[in-house]
Amino acid sequence: MHPAHRYLTVAALILALPLPFAIGAQARAAEKKEEKPEAEPFGRFTVDQVERRLGKPNVYVFDGNDPTTYEANHLPGAVRLNHEEIKEGVLPKDKAATLIFYCMNLL
Repeated sequence: MHPAHRYLTVAALILALPLPFAIGAQARAAEKKEEKPEAEPFGRFTVDQVERRLGKPNVYVFDGNDPTTYEANHLPGAVRLNHEEIKEGVLPKDKAATLIFYCMNLL
């Protein structure tokens, strides 16, 4: 075998060795991407996204405002909930439910 061909053969083998690992990594990444939920956990919704979800089954809306602000203006169906009141039994049992929390953050 000509020396140049030998170097090309060795170089091709060296470059091809990591190929199965790269293909496996791509397959695992694709599987993880498919399992990823529609929105990131604890993501932020736009006003339009919240409006489209209001009143739909398995969507729960919680208002974190003080009682006065809640009484004056809250989303339809929203339940006022202070962060200190979040305990087992207050939140839905269905772990797949969509939970929307909001407040005005008056500073």
